[in-house]
Amino acid sequence: MTSFAESPAHSGSFGRTLAAVGWAREEGLPIQINTTISRRNLRDFDALVKVIEGLDPVLWSVFFLVPTGRGRVSDMITSEEFEQVFAKLYALEKTAPFDIKTTEAPHFRRFVLQRRAAERRNGTSGRVQPVVSPSNGRITLDGIGRAPRGINDAKGFVFVSHLGEVMPSGFLPISGGNIRRRPLLDIYQNSPLFVSLRDTSLLKGKCGVCEFREVCGGSRARAYAITGDELAEEPFCIHQPATAVQ
Repeated sequence: MTSFAESPAHSGSFGRTLAAVGWAREEGLPIQINTTISRRNLRDFDALVKVIEGLDPVLWSVFFLVPTGRGRVSDMITSEEFEQVFAKLYALEKTAPFDIKTTEAPHFRRFVLQRRAAERRNGTSGRVQPVVSPSNGRITLDGIGRAPRGINDAKGFVFVSHLGEVMPSGFLPISGGNIRRRPLLDIYQNSPLFVSLRDTSLLKGKCGVCEFREVCGGSRARAYAITGDELAEEPFCIHQPATAVQ
């Protein structure tokens, strides 16, 4: 199989996408690049970064696969590979001229905090950027919004289907109510599903006792996709909490 790095840039849907990006740049439009990391493109990560750097985006939004819809468990990367990608994103963020945002990888926040703590201990902190929340709440001129803090399924985010069903995210297909029968704000604030997902004391497994559960909490969508329980522990996190799982 031909790799990403070996594929002609002008062929197929990838080539058409690059062409569209070029047209947007010609018109002076700000560009956001969305990428989903999976087994299919993991080995091409470094080559992908080089392509993205050449496209001059203002934001690179890196999605981590949730096996729902057409996504398959066999396309998932391992917990160890999550950490390897986290390390590359963390290093890239220190020099990249664009912001980086992750989706369905709340444990990247844990990684960042751990890495920064280690750098402070070693006296190698250097340039520090708010990777978890790129804009840190600032007003940006490019028109592409950044969340002022980390969000998670049902925590600062909702997804409304074409039928009006309100879900915690587009990757977590459980409805908390329908906007045809109940106001969106009421569903978000008071639906038992949404309320439970925001209550970290209800998290199970190692997520429930993790010292980073307030800043991370694991991907609830991925937990549901793998186990059928939206409150189960993040199934692709290598971290072992300081407090032993009871």
